[in-house]
Amino acid sequence: MRRSVPPSMRIGELATRVGVSTHVLRAWESRYGLLTPSRSSGGYRLYGVDDERRVREVLSLRDQGVSAMEAARQVLAAERAGAQATGEADGDDPGLDTGSRVAANGDGSLRVDPPMLVTQLLDAITALDEDRAHAVLDTAFLDRSVESAVVDVLVPFFVKVGEQWELGRIGIAQEHFASSLVRRRLGALSMTWGLGTGPVAVLACPPGEFHDIILLSFGVLLGRAGWRVRYLGPDTPIASLTAAADLTSPDAVVLASRRPSGFRAHAKELRRLGDRHPVWVAGRGTTPRILEEIRAYHLGPDLVADVQQLTEFARQRRRAAGERSEAVEQEHGERSDAQRNGSVNGRQAEPVNGRVNGHAAHATSEARSDSEPHA
Repeated sequence: MRRSVPPSMRIGELATRVGVSTHVLRAWESRYGLLTPSRSSGGYRLYGVDDERRVREVLSLRDQGVSAMEAARQVLAAERAGAQATGEADGDDPGLDTGSRVAANGDGSLRVDPPMLVTQLLDAITALDEDRAHAVLDTAFLDRSVESAVVDVLVPFFVKVGEQWELGRIGIAQEHFASSLVRRRLGALSMTWGLGTGPVAVLACPPGEFHDIILLSFGVLLGRAGWRVRYLGPDTPIASLTAAADLTSPDAVVLASRRPSGFRAHAKELRRLGDRHPVWVAGRGTTPRILEEIRAYHLGPDLVADVQQLTEFARQRRRAAGERSEAVEQEHGERSDAQRNGSVNGRQAEPVNGRVNGHAAHATSEARSDSEPHA
């Protein structure tokens, strides 16, 4: 596409002008070919007025509820149609120059392939390339729902990280780098955990368990389902967990561990905790024996299904508690009515000499001496 004004902006300036982070702009460039920079004599990527216009048009469509992926497709399609109508098309089609990075659906719209995102994210982490990793995460969260980004991208990604670490293909530096990067991204999605009136969940890892990213991801999904999350994080002493649960009276206490020993070493304390609050366990450390020893509920590997299961459990538990409360109130009301309606010879009970007519008055009449005058 020919330009009437030579490109002159570096990506930071373009980001400032349109109010979008450089990470997002790079994601839109790499995923959709939305931007077509040229190189300066010094090797810098330069962007022009056409790039700025495309970004602003995508932002306008996003404000109308269109996803970034679909908005980019529409903007590029309209640009190609306009170029063909004026005879300016020169074969340089930014909308098609995405190679294997983007696949097309049957209706012509673009889609982001989660396995591809996982691979790209793993490559960026392996190279300790934070900028590229953020660009991939931007794409995942901008073009997919939060639930899909977490379940289809982040969870498989951390499974891959664990596998690569066990095989010796990445080091502890890459694992820590990945955890830190994703933790910051998920942390931004936890800002509403304390709001609302939904059920309460306390989430923690037992002592000695430091890998909590999947548990943190589960907390994000719970929060989006209306739960109020109290997140204690990794390596939580059981005494502290118990104190937090007693303080918040949660609808669920969720513990996650990769090793059975993380649960087994504290089985007695967890059983006592389960006597007061519903305890759920998750992770590879969960085994049938662990469930029997702790007498806890089990959450499987499907985070979305786990959210639904926990939500239904909390709903039924609260409903049962409400029914018990109503039964107690009804019983108390019946007792109060019986006491108010108690009488002697059909008269309402009244205090007499500090006693109440009825049983107490009858006892008094029997205790009178023969010298007392009778009414």
